[in-house]
Amino acid sequence: MVICEIEFCNNPQGIFYAGQLIRGQVVVKCDKPKPVKAVILQIKGYAETHWGDTQYDPEDQSNGESFNGHVNYLATKAYLHGSSSSIEVLIEPGTSSYRFACQLPITCPSSFEGTLGRIRYLVNVRFVRPWKFDQNFNRCFTVLKVMDLNTESLMLRVPSQVESQRTFCCFPCRSSPLSMRLSIPLGGFVPGQTVPVEVMVSNDSGVAVEDITVKLAMVVIYYSQPPSADTNKDRFVMVQKTGEGVSSKSSKQLTFELKVPPTPPTCFNLCSIIQIGYQVEAEARVKGCHGGQSLHMPITIGSVPLTKQLQKEPRIWGEDLQTQQFDVKTLILVGNEQSEEPRSPPNPWAADPSIAPPIYAVAKHIFPDPEKVSKAKKKTQKKSVKRSNAKIGEDIVFSPLYGVFDLSNQTEEIIVRPNAMNGDGGYANEEVDKSTWL
Repeated sequence: MVICEIEFCNNPQGIFYAGQLIRGQVVVKCDKPKPVKAVILQIKGYAETHWGDTQYDPEDQSNGESFNGHVNYLATKAYLHGSSSSIEVLIEPGTSSYRFACQLPITCPSSFEGTLGRIRYLVNVRFVRPWKFDQNFNRCFTVLKVMDLNTESLMLRVPSQVESQRTFCCFPCRSSPLSMRLSIPLGGFVPGQTVPVEVMVSNDSGVAVEDITVKLAMVVIYYSQPPSADTNKDRFVMVQKTGEGVSSKSSKQLTFELKVPPTPPTCFNLCSIIQIGYQVEAEARVKGCHGGQSLHMPITIGSVPLTKQLQKEPRIWGEDLQTQQFDVKTLILVGNEQSEEPRSPPNPWAADPSIAPPIYAVAKHIFPDPEKVSKAKKKTQKKSVKRSNAKIGEDIVFSPLYGVFDLSNQTEEIIVRPNAMNGDGGYANEEVDKSTWL
């Protein structure tokens, strides 16, 4: 029997930021001599999407069109035993350990596991055995994109608002407008922070608003690649709060607090087949058969929070790194006699001592549709049968971990909370001058 353990020396949890160095070791235990052609250590990072168009036959996806995409971010390997030749070697009984180091590219997107695609990083040890199937040992790890809100657009520090109007019925019976304004004090937040959302409603129509619902939603867009290029989309509600309604011919201001849960950073430019965005949504549900009114506003979720003061010369992650002792994406084996290993950049928030390190947790708001997952897995399995080189680790269940910050000791008074709380998540400000809004 062969036992193979994969450990990370500089982060036992297996959580790394793009640009950091992975240091670990592989421990192989054998109870008797084992013949192999090679033992290969691989570190992989890739994004993939896959779904099927089942409009022809929903029971058999092979009759429909398949949409797939794949992009590699990291693909490197080293031989622990043997070589690329077919000559057999013998692994002696006992315990052997192999130390390794690998530099992550600074452009790696964050780990993500979705319904129709994923961004995954893993360490694989493959035993190429004579006259037998290869034996694989895998361990996935989390990679997080470094998105420092202080180095993004200055507009993230500026309050934002969006407003809309709608009327009911048709001319000449058209009602006066129902107006909504959605406002937030900042445009960038990190998991653990609270997003204060202000909704101002001026209801001059004759239709009463039953309640106001505010949501923080995650929108994921999946892309496939030629020859069947297409897009698909998922939407996950992360947080939802509901406040009281607004009667006709009156106005009301509601304030909601939406705490950002563990979630990957916004990502539009690093992955060409999976894009992740966030938006705050507000909806006014009205009485009767009329459709409600809704509006939304995009926000940015980062991995390093905004500081209290604007930095004159923001620190760009990785700009102070000297040339590494080996090329990026190269996997090296570190001998036991080598005392000094290639250095890794510090954690991205370390430049600001007032920011406490985050804790890490699973994103519980991402609940893939079981039916979609089942169909996607079925399609993947059928596709794998037709390939002689099925992807390593594609049947592994893995949940990435995302950083959650506790910034309660440095939160500024961004918004003044009214005294009274209404519904299960809204604050109503009854002191608003209802005659002068707009």
